[in-house]
Parts: sequence; C-alpha cells; structure tokens
Amino acid sequence: MSPKVKIHFESELAQALDFIRSKDLESAWTALAQAHILGQFDAIPHLRVHWHMFRLGLLSLNVQEIAGQIPRMILAIPGSITGKAPKGNTGLSNVGIFQPMDVPEDLQMILQQGSKG
Repeated sequence: MSPKVKIHFESELAQALDFIRSKDLESAWTALAQAHILGQFDAIPHLRVHWHMFRLGLLSLNVQEIAGQIPRMILAIPGSITGKAPKGNTGLSNVGIFQPMDVPEDLQMILQQGSKG
C-alpha cells in the first residue's frame, strides 16, 4: 500500500472506530466499507478491516455480518496476496464475497494518486 493510500485507509479505519465508540453504527459500517476498498489489496490491512467488521457485527448483534465475516477473514490474506480480491467490493456480507463492484470516484482518485507514488 502506498503511503498516500495508507493515510486515507488509516483515516477511514480511525473514523470507523470513533463512530463505534459514539454508537453511530451506520456511519461505522460506511467507514469500514471505504477502508475495505482502499485496503483490500494489502493483506494485513484487508484482514484488519474484516476483523473490525466482525467485531461490529458482534456489537450490533448482526448475525448476517458475524457469519459473513468469518469466511472473509479466512480469505482476506490469500485474496490480497494473489490479487483475487474483487475490486471495489465493500467487504460487507450483503454483497457476494467474490463480487467486483464500482469503486466510488473519491476512492478511485485516492487509489490513482497512490499508484503514481
């Protein structure tokens, strides 16, 4: 992960954790989805996001997310290393685990800036 992308990734993750602390769970899910898109091609950040999604699923008693995050945590590292993680996927259990998705424009710009070094 480039330093530019990492800054945005860490910011989204920190925001998600702040939202969790303030009990704004909907905003936490959104921030985690954003972090997932930014970090999904780097193994450890990818796994970190799924871990936090799993924890948020437990906190919110969301059985679908709890169950959906377990295979995602197992596949996060291999998916990142092999490049098989589906581009743009939010990482949430309401979308297919291998379903590519459109990357939002703001995140496209961050990822493109990061690839330029």
